[in-house]
This record gives sequence, structure tokens and C-alpha cells, in this order.
Amino acid sequence: MMIVAAMSVVTAKLIDSPPLGSANDRSRWCTVWSLVERGTYQIDEIRKVPGWDTIDLVKHEGHFYSSKPPLLPYLVSEIYRAIRRLTGWTLTSHTEEITNIILFLINILPMGIALWALYGCIRRHCDNVFGQLFLLTAACWGTLLLPFLTVFNNHTIATTAFIFAIVLAVQIIADGRHHPWRHAACGLFAGWGVCNELPAALLGIALFLLLCWHSCWKRTAMWFVTFSLIPIGGFFITNYHATGGWKPFYMYYGTEKYEFVHEGIPSYWLDPKGVDKPRDTPLEYFTHCTIGHHGILSLTPIYLLTLWSWLLPATWRKRPLRLLFALSVALTLAVLAFYLSRTANYNYGGVSVALRWTLWLTPFWLLSMIPVLEQWGRSLWFRILVTVLLTPSIFSAWYPGNAPWTQPWIYQWMKSAKWIDYSDGRPQFDRKHFSWISELPDGDLQEDYWITFSAVGTDGEFEEIKLQDGGRANARERIITITRTDSDESVRQFVVDMEAFQGGEPVVEFLVRRNDGEPLTDEDREFFSGVSGPSQYFSSRVRFERSRLRRDAFKTHQGYSYVTIKGQNGRTVKQIRDVWYCEDVPFGILKWEDRVIDARTNAVLSRKFWHAADAGKIFATSSDGEE
Repeated sequence: MMIVAAMSVVTAKLIDSPPLGSANDRSRWCTVWSLVERGTYQIDEIRKVPGWDTIDLVKHEGHFYSSKPPLLPYLVSEIYRAIRRLTGWTLTSHTEEITNIILFLINILPMGIALWALYGCIRRHCDNVFGQLFLLTAACWGTLLLPFLTVFNNHTIATTAFIFAIVLAVQIIADGRHHPWRHAACGLFAGWGVCNELPAALLGIALFLLLCWHSCWKRTAMWFVTFSLIPIGGFFITNYHATGGWKPFYMYYGTEKYEFVHEGIPSYWLDPKGVDKPRDTPLEYFTHCTIGHHGILSLTPIYLLTLWSWLLPATWRKRPLRLLFALSVALTLAVLAFYLSRTANYNYGGVSVALRWTLWLTPFWLLSMIPVLEQWGRSLWFRILVTVLLTPSIFSAWYPGNAPWTQPWIYQWMKSAKWIDYSDGRPQFDRKHFSWISELPDGDLQEDYWITFSAVGTDGEFEEIKLQDGGRANARERIITITRTDSDESVRQFVVDMEAFQGGEPVVEFLVRRNDGEPLTDEDREFFSGVSGPSQYFSSRVRFERSRLRRDAFKTHQGYSYVTIKGQNGRTVKQIRDVWYCEDVPFGILKWEDRVIDARTNAVLSRKFWHAADAGKIFATSSDGEE
């Protein structure tokens, strides 16, 4: 009943979870859609659909592919194909319904059956009733595997397979049940698990050696090896169909397949952000992986019982599962050593509630608790202790709202206490900006130095602003021609002090005069400022933005300025201008947006968006050379 209850709660969370919640999910779903709808592993088309793009992709021979191994998406695509034929639904028209059905079938239902099998193994090898119930409770409610059951991932698939493989191996090695079908099923599940968690190949090799030692090596070779090759063969066949080679795409990490520029936009992996950017030393990384913000022991302290058991080999060296316990120690040390050696990948599994690459070890860690639970499970104080350890473990497992794609609660707590900081910091301007205009031409008159912006007013009327070089006024000053078109057209020329402008001085300092001899007005100064009064522009972020000016995206540095004023009805409002500075276009501005919001409620009262419609020239290109 506990297993049914736990899986029911997980199912409720699945139904409540939004689909396509992370780049990790979307990468695989893109492949599933492409296989069924277009008959290809290429995801060029679907990633352009809003809400479907992903950073977990590679560029291969001019096309985009998921960086994930293709076998799992291929098999899931066949489930999707069947659902599509039965219902007429598609992944784009009924995204939530289809993803929920598939995730229940591939994650929750198999995990429920696997937990039932694991509990059977526990009952056979743990005589202490309290220990049995504790392990069942921990497996159902207290591991970080649970949040991943609501998303499309490889970790739950692999762990489910390994649970079955472990249970079968225990039946063969410890219980002496040497039927060929058990060897075959053990090999099949082990091979399938390895296909979804490649570092676990060590487990497949270890199981093969253990079965050869404790059972007939001929039977192991004939049944275990043969059936393990079925999923492994499928892995390489689908990989060859997807990539044209035997090497999985994710093994190209750090190469041009991951690090590329497409239509002016660099891939995420050229400059990873936040926790994805390696910052920690090996010692810091090890600390946070074990007792820190992503710590195995800090997030799930029930594994202190596992460590306790490992450190007391006298409690298990004569037990039937002693080889399994020894294997647990060896695999854990090997996995930690492997990932600690990959200093370029110190990212804790990205934005995730757990060290994702250790999740497949969960059944080993749970079973390794059996010796200490049997040794001290009848002690009241011990029971109180393990209950105390279980409580934060359950909290960690259920802390995520509806998906695992958030940082652990310890990470959040340490961040709020300013003990850790994985942020990149806000980019800074190279000088102060008091105007939405960022650059001015130099030298002689440049007739092609102009840019036109267009917008649609609140009344639906088309508006246009053209900035144009007017040449030198003198050695220090330059003329800018402003043409404004709405219901009529007005042309004005202004003289700007180049040194003051480039020095980051306010508008009142760099805007010298009008070229027609008329005095400057507050309206003129407000035009150059962008808001009703002198106000500095503050840096926000660097973004790559598409524009009608060219195919390739432009690299922009986003900034903003605002003033608080009294509106026409006496209400206090904020007047905000967001700007996208860009060095590649005349006057260094690609677009801007004006907003007026209520200062008290932040309700948007009005907004107008201006974008570059045409330009005399473009100074640079970020093209990757594609046609």
C-alpha cells in the first residue's frame, strides 16, 4: 500500500506539472516529435516552436540534434506514435495530455513495480521488521530519485532497470536460483540500464564477473551476455542512424558540435552561465557533492546509515549480500572519482535538486543499510536516530514543487546567507550612459550613417524616427539630424559635444544647441534622455536579438532608465525606457521600449515598442558562414 500511495502522489504531481519544463526534457521531446512527425532525428523545425527550444543540442552537418543518446527517444516515439493513432492528438496540440500519459507509462508504473521487487528482496535479507519498514519508507518517500519521475529523463529509467537487475542478481548469487531466464533477464535489464546511464557500464561488467564466479560461466555467457547485447545493440544502431557514426553526440562535448555560432547566436556551451560554469576547486566540489549544497549526505542523511555500514565490514562480511555491499562501495568511489576528475564539468548536474549522475546508485545505498538496521534495529534510541535522519531526507525529496529542475533547498539557503555565489554578475557598460543613443560617427560626413526606427502608436498610427549623421560642426562638435514622422513630418538638427558624449556626461552637458539657432527646449532634452528628466541608464544583461536588418542576430547590451513622476490624473507613475544597445548599427541602438507603470501596483498603463526598420550600413556580422 505504501508503494501505491507514493506512486499515486507522484502521479498527482505529474498531472500538476507543466510539460516541457526544462531544456533537458525538451531535448528528448524534440527528438520524439521529429521522429514521428518528420521521420528524422533532426530537430531544426520543432525547436523553432515557442516553448520547445533547448540548449541541450549539437550542430552536426548543418542540422541540429538532441545531445541525448537516441535509443530512449526512439522507443518513446513509438509509444507516441501509438497514442497519436488512437486519439489523433499530437505533441504540439495536446502536449500536456500526451507527455503525462507517456511519463506515467515509462517512469511511474515501472518504478512502482521495481519498488515492489526491491521490497521483496529486502524482506528476504532483512529479518528486522523495523528495518524492512524503514527501507520501504525511505525508498518510497526519501530519495532524490522521486522528483525525476515527473519528467522525461534517463536517470529514473536506468535506476528502474538496475533495481530489477540487482534483485535478479541477488536471487542468483545469494539465493542460489540459477535458472537461465534469470541470467537472461538480469542481462537484459543491466544492458538497458547501461544504455541510459553510460558510466554505469562498470555495474554491467561487475554483474557479469559476479555471475561467472557464483554461477556457471557458460550460462552467464550464453544468457546474461546475449540478452544484455539486445539493448546495447539497439543503442549503437539508433546512434548510427542519428549521427552517422558509433560515437554518441554527448561525447563531443567541448568540440565544435557543442560550441558553435548559428545565425549570429552562440550556443549556450560557448559561455555557460551560473552553476554550469566551473568555478570550484576539486576539494570544494567534493565537499559540496558530499556534505554541501548538493551533498549526498546533507540532502539525504539516511545515507549516513549506508556509510556507517560500509565502515563496519564486520557487520556484513559473512552475509549473503556481502559482495553486493562491497560492490556498492567500489561503484560509489569509482563514480565520485570519475566526476571529480572531470574538472571542466564541475556543475553538479546543472540546475537540479540532486547530483543526477549518482541517482542510479540509490538501490545500492538502500540495500547497504541492511547490516546496521539488523544490528541495532531493535534499539529505541537507534529507531529515534534513523527517524531523525529520514525526516530531512523526505523533505529534500519533496521540496521541489512539480519538477526537479530547481536548486536544492540547502543551495537556496546557502545562497541567501551569501555563503555561495555562482552568479556571473551583471555586465557593466564601458562608460556611463545618460542617453538611449550609444554611439556617434567620427571623421567626415558619412552619408550612409543612418538608421530608421518604427512603432505603432496607441491610436494605431504608424510612427517613424530616423537618426542621421549631419557631419562635423567643428573639431569638437557633431551634427545629428532627427526626422520624426507620424501624422506629419518634422526635421531638426542638433549639435552634440563629442567629448562630453563619449565621456558619459548627462544630456545637459553634451547637447549643445539646435543647429537652426532656436533655443533648446525640455522636449529636446527629453528626446535625447528618453525619459522625463535626467537619469542614468543601468546595465541589465547581454542578449542576442533578431532584427529585420539581417538574418544573423545582433549582440546587444540591454539597459534601462526610469524616473518617477506625477501622471496627468495625479497618480504617481514610473516612466521606463528599456534599450538594446548594439555596436553593429549606426548610433549604437537596435531597439527600445517605453513603458509607463503604476508606481504603487506596478500595473502597466502604456507601452510602445520601437525597432530598427532600416539602416544605411551595418558594421559587423556574427554569421557562422551558413547560407
